[in-house]
Amino acid sequence: MSDTDRQLSGVLTSIVIINYKVPEHLRETLRSVYQAEGCETAEIIVVDNASGDHSQQLITREFPHIKWIQLKRNIGFGKACNVGVQNACGKYLLLLNPDTMIARNTLSVAFSFMESHPEIGLMGPKILNPDGTLQASCKRGFPTPAVAFYHFSGLSRLFPKSKRFGRYNLTFMDADRSAEVDAVSGSFMYMPRALFKQLHGFDERFFLYGEDLDLCYRIRECGKSIWYHPETQIIHCKGKSSAKSHLRSRIAFYEAMILFSRKYRSVHRGFFPSWFVVIGILPLSIINILLSILRHFIALIIDLSIINIVLWSAISLRFSPEESPYHTIGIRYMLGVHSLLSASFIFMYAYNGIYVKRRASLANALLSGLLATSLFSAAIYFVKQFALSRIAFAGSSIIILFLLAGWREVAHQSRKRFFQRINSPDRIIVVGNGPLADRIIHTVENRRLGTITGIVWDNDTPRPGDYEGYPVLGQLDELSLLLPRYRVDILIIATRQPWYSNVIDVLSNVKVKNLTVRWVPHDLTMLPAERLPAEITLRDFSV
Repeated sequence: MSDTDRQLSGVLTSIVIINYKVPEHLRETLRSVYQAEGCETAEIIVVDNASGDHSQQLITREFPHIKWIQLKRNIGFGKACNVGVQNACGKYLLLLNPDTMIARNTLSVAFSFMESHPEIGLMGPKILNPDGTLQASCKRGFPTPAVAFYHFSGLSRLFPKSKRFGRYNLTFMDADRSAEVDAVSGSFMYMPRALFKQLHGFDERFFLYGEDLDLCYRIRECGKSIWYHPETQIIHCKGKSSAKSHLRSRIAFYEAMILFSRKYRSVHRGFFPSWFVVIGILPLSIINILLSILRHFIALIIDLSIINIVLWSAISLRFSPEESPYHTIGIRYMLGVHSLLSASFIFMYAYNGIYVKRRASLANALLSGLLATSLFSAAIYFVKQFALSRIAFAGSSIIILFLLAGWREVAHQSRKRFFQRINSPDRIIVVGNGPLADRIIHTVENRRLGTITGIVWDNDTPRPGDYEGYPVLGQLDELSLLLPRYRVDILIIATRQPWYSNVIDVLSNVKVKNLTVRWVPHDLTMLPAERLPAEITLRDFSV
């Protein structure tokens, strides 16, 4: 599209979002965009990186006016952004992550700031973690060997206000004042579309990380400045897409570090020397990847230990050493039995999502164990050599079924009781009124999830003195005044009214410690009272 066509289109900002298997978070991002000032002069382009799920149907049904680009394979974040920009027509680009929530003034502030400062090539806002703390990566320095050493050695944490040691995340700077920086976070990058095209977009060699830092470097090389502008804030739930493939994302991170170093070593030989890659990045990446693998597979290791110890114990109790299948049939065959039993349980657990935290319920674990027991029993039934051992095999598989489910439940309950002992009951404020809020209040009471401090009423409606036996503390627009006054632990949002900006304002400007924000899924806020489910699963910012 030519510049003339662009001007006639009336689009000032093209918002490009890359989705990879996070449709629920993308919905929240899009809702916050549609509630923002300036949305009427923006276009939204979503590029799906071959998620292979229901993302397209879910999103386009609720947001039919967005431009959806479906890719057939995952080509990486930077390359997908370039595809999205090729279909953009706005004067400015906003490259936005699908796990963010923007404030009501974000689009208008970003546009006005760039219009007033044509010499600036890129702007980034103040970015908050879900708990209201500053996300350090929203203002950064370039990772020279010295800067990287100060960061990874811990000196930057010991001396955050030092201009020498705190340069990695510019921790010596006032987070509430605008300033020129080396780089901003790739989760929100607002820049002229013409400049992005002039630089030929992101370097497509960067698959998942590093492309934002590389773009910032090239923007500065062409004579434009980069600014951190905290007049507006967003929430970034870091790592939602990369969490879908944690190990792959960890490897991609270190690949990006190496690529960035090699790319600019040829330009600044004293700036990025060869030893920086060999001595600095590679050992660090290997250690972190190994630790990541260990954390990811710790439940699997426990399961395999239980399966094989129980099977060995059952055989030892059932037979004397001379009659043991390990002796009569042979170690090779028994290793096959161990492998078959292990594979049956691990396959069923993996297939039914037991190794995914949100699906590791007791009922699911027991069902998966029962299916694994059936699979194993069917596999060995027709093997004559195992005829005398079938009782031991069946008994061990049943014991394993309960032990695998049991250790998970014990760990869950122990962790729950530990936190209950060290923490007082959660103090809760419920935002909203009507049938949905009623259901949330009754759920909190019945399940003893905490103590309800009071209710925050919807805006623009007369509020009573109390509701469902709890005091009405104020209205939604007064949230930033109410939370520090009542010192709550959990904020539950059960309202149809726009609330993103209110929460961002609270997290940004109010000193509230350890606040958890949970909300009712948007679909449920549209349902009549008689169609509301008995149990409502709340969403939150956790990974």
